[in-house]
Amino acid sequence: MRILVAEDVAESRELLIELLRHGGHMVAGVSNGREALDALENNAYEVVFMDEEMPLVNGLDTTRAIRRRKYGHGKRPIIIGMSGNTAESDERRCLDAGMDAFMPKPIRMPEVLAMLAVLSRRPAETGSASEPAPMDLESCADLAARLERATGGNKNLLRSLVSNLLSDAPKRLSALRRALEKNDGEGIASAAHALKGALGLFGADRAVQAARNLQLIGRSGQLDGADHELGALEEEFRGLQRKLATLEPISNPERAGKADKPRPQPISRPTTKPRR
Repeated sequence: MRILVAEDVAESRELLIELLRHGGHMVAGVSNGREALDALENNAYEVVFMDEEMPLVNGLDTTRAIRRRKYGHGKRPIIIGMSGNTAESDERRCLDAGMDAFMPKPIRMPEVLAMLAVLSRRPAETGSASEPAPMDLESCADLAARLERATGGNKNLLRSLVSNLLSDAPKRLSALRRALEKNDGEGIASAAHALKGALGLFGADRAVQAARNLQLIGRSGQLDGADHELGALEEEFRGLQRKLATLEPISNPERAGKADKPRPQPISRPTTKPRR
């Protein structure tokens, strides 16, 4: 199927694109609603995975615009909404905007495969992925297993996701701290939203909840309690950093590459007896 992924958090977008491509689909990605509308103007996508919250034009307004359009090349695309806000009211808001289905974040590949199988009238693949149980990061083994399932065992993708998180999350935490110091509710909500999406991929449930709380606090403009939630978020991220640092070959691809290579064996030379 031809699929468009509209998601502003780069880590989430790249992971979903890679997994969909691995499933045999033709996939492109955009980072906001305006880019999604431009892409749909020039390409006949069958399915759009639409994030609810994006800059410039959000997913709800993008969906309404898609449904107003007339498509000369065929039927309009199926729109599957995605959101880190998982209350029933959030799902209802997405469906009322015109989305055809709703999936809470973090996205689970078994659910994606099942939904695409229905849309394409094909039986769902079985045994290709298993549903990871909700968990907190109680052990490094839990984290390793979750990342293995999320990436389908693709080590290069895994390392890329970890590298992006360890590089970008500290910057976003700093942006959150600056926004809090300036009493900038909109800035708090924006930075917390980006962190929530990135951390959700790693099963960091307490960190995701703290980011979600910060997003709601920022939106409300009532910033009481924001400092406490930010402290909790920073502490949870430090714990995640420590766990990621222990995982091989994720944390040390050079060492992993060397481990895969067989050690050269010494060359045995024939021994000759000295002449008498």
